[in-house]
Amino acid sequence: MPVAHIGIDDTDSNQLGMCTTYIGALMDERLRGLGYAAAGDPRLIRLNPAYPMKTRGNGAVHLRYRVRDRREAMRAFDEAESLVARYAALGDPKVDPGVVMVLTDGPEPPGSLSGLHALALRGIVDRADALRAILSLGGVATWFKLGRGLVGAAAAIGAPEDSARVYELLAYRSPGSGRGPRPVDEESVRLADLETWPMTYDSYDWYYMEPLVAPRGPDPVLLGIRGPSRDAVIRAYDAIVVGARVERLLIYRTNHGSDSHVVDVGSVSEIRPYTTVRLEGRVSGRPKLGPGSHVFFTLEDRRGGTIRVAAYEPTKHFRLIALALEPGDAVRVTGSYRPHPPDPPTLNMERLEVLELVELRRAVAPRCPRCGSRMKSEGSGKGYACPKCGHRDPTARPAEVRVPRRILRGAFVPPPRAHRHLTRPAESFIWEGGSACAAED
Repeated sequence: MPVAHIGIDDTDSNQLGMCTTYIGALMDERLRGLGYAAAGDPRLIRLNPAYPMKTRGNGAVHLRYRVRDRREAMRAFDEAESLVARYAALGDPKVDPGVVMVLTDGPEPPGSLSGLHALALRGIVDRADALRAILSLGGVATWFKLGRGLVGAAAAIGAPEDSARVYELLAYRSPGSGRGPRPVDEESVRLADLETWPMTYDSYDWYYMEPLVAPRGPDPVLLGIRGPSRDAVIRAYDAIVVGARVERLLIYRTNHGSDSHVVDVGSVSEIRPYTTVRLEGRVSGRPKLGPGSHVFFTLEDRRGGTIRVAAYEPTKHFRLIALALEPGDAVRVTGSYRPHPPDPPTLNMERLEVLELVELRRAVAPRCPRCGSRMKSEGSGKGYACPKCGHRDPTARPAEVRVPRRILRGAFVPPPRAHRHLTRPAESFIWEGGSACAAED
């Protein structure tokens, strides 16, 4: 039976509110009410976080429904267009929605859009190229204003099925409810996290003792819970006490926390603007605390190329890991590059893997061969004398001792409050095996 794939993107505003996932929830409710049968889970596909014109979470939605024919598919598309026209924050000059529909023979994402998805995830796609890809499949599209959302809408449809492995339960309030904290009971969030972690994650920041499930902006999202288990996110939601009416909720499958936006590069010269890269190298020069309480160090690749790396203030204790590095340490850095002239090229670090630590040694006065006390220098070239027993040795030289390092080998990520949507959380190493360290530990 044919399947209508519908993609929606770029409807939300930091100032005016709204959320593309909310329009997706309205769309799903509307089409099910009209008798459409879902052909798969709703999907929330996060795209390139380094894209300069991205929305807040840079996420597009993909919905799919079984249809009898193209006429029924077009009716679903018209419903999507109508909902976007009604609810998108079109008053914000930065909001440029797009709606796409592609008809296929089955629920699997069309493979011919997978390349566009990969590029939108790791680079920049021109709207005209996205439109050509849509039309080549016999798809239809509509857009508002500049229509940058066409790219995300098409890319969401093209995301491979296995790219969305995490469930995200989103509960909504009525649009227009304003900014500020949501009426979510903090103690219940702590208990929910204790009950369901690590099969839910980023629900509570235990270092800073604050819940992370609820946003503070003007959007209609009341709270959100993520995890690799549908059952776990539902159990966590059921355990949280909410002091407001929940208008509706929907569970999306998402590529959240997948690291799928990361491009592996072998040298600094391969880094392109508006990409997130993973690069190995050695620390060159001692890390420094700069203006704004940001931490910077220089990474040198195996070919001698260098780039500045930053652990910015919002990453909090993650900066202490960077400050503990020493020249010569071998590291693997994951970070995004967005040019900001006249600042030098800088990677905004979102993960640090310490591969090898150099040994630090310092010179100390030798111990007295008679009583074991630490001797004191008699002056340059004059040897050492023991202040306890009086023994003198004009030929004595300083001893070298090993200095303990303040950091261990391992993978480190910022505290949950500073996580990017696509950055792989430490909990995923538990799901899949391996080890990692959270910088707030």
